[in-house]
Amino acid sequence: MTRFTLRQLRYFVAVVEEDSIVEAARQLHISQPSISVAIKNLEESFEQKLFIRHHAQGVSLTASGRRLYEKAKELLRLSQELEQNAKAENELVSGTVAIGCFESAAPLYLPKLVAGFKRLYPEITIQLHDGEQHELMHGVHRGRFDLVFLYDLELGDSITKENLNAPHKPYALLPIAHPLAGKKAVTLKELSREPMILLDVVPSRNYFIDIFREKGYHPTVAYSSPSIEMVRCMVGQGLGFSVLVTRPTTDLTYDGKRLAQVNIHDDMPASTFIMAYLRNNEPTKATRLFMDYCRSVDLSPAPAESLVG
Repeated sequence: MTRFTLRQLRYFVAVVEEDSIVEAARQLHISQPSISVAIKNLEESFEQKLFIRHHAQGVSLTASGRRLYEKAKELLRLSQELEQNAKAENELVSGTVAIGCFESAAPLYLPKLVAGFKRLYPEITIQLHDGEQHELMHGVHRGRFDLVFLYDLELGDSITKENLNAPHKPYALLPIAHPLAGKKAVTLKELSREPMILLDVVPSRNYFIDIFREKGYHPTVAYSSPSIEMVRCMVGQGLGFSVLVTRPTTDLTYDGKRLAQVNIHDDMPASTFIMAYLRNNEPTKATRLFMDYCRSVDLSPAPAESLVG
């Protein structure tokens, strides 16, 4: 009779997702020999080799290992859901929700959502990770994240998506003393004559460039950065304009320069902020509760505030 434990499967899945026994041990805070023994016991139980060991280069799955990996993830998910639902029936909602969020939007939205949710469900643990879109999609496919928050751009059909109540139309970011900063709205044509500071993360960079190209304009990108605050600081120093979707609630940069957020008159494709999970991975009870809370929160920003004084 084949015998195995959920702990062995958990160690196995961690090795697959980290591509390394060393990294899996570090993530799980256990010793490498413990993982090696668990993998060896699984291979003996199933009478199949699960990994190909590469000297100094980690491990890779065999065909049998790949099949077991998919089944192991599903079994671990069902066991977690069973545990959480059983606790919920005893009026104690607990569990863990692993969340990934697009890095430029994470500081604006996630702390607010997590703080409000924890007041309602203090027993539920929230694990946070912010990163680029490809990291989030890779993580949700590998089972690292229960839920991801990102912009609905260049995504496939493998995830279930739901729009959030957050700003979705791009705006122009300008130095406060710029001649265009006093207008109620500017046009892409007006902006295209100025040097551009580009938020250089995928898929944002393509989106912001394409909204100009689709109108026949080709702004000169003077500087670019993957950091939204670096972009804001460059604009604040008068080095150009930027186009963003995320709207911080302050008009000050890190280095104390004031900015103007100005609407753009042109029609443009929306950049919708969504929450999403893997289509074939039913959310746990704790994840569903977090999603319910997110639906109830208005993520529209308050008017920009100056921090002077």
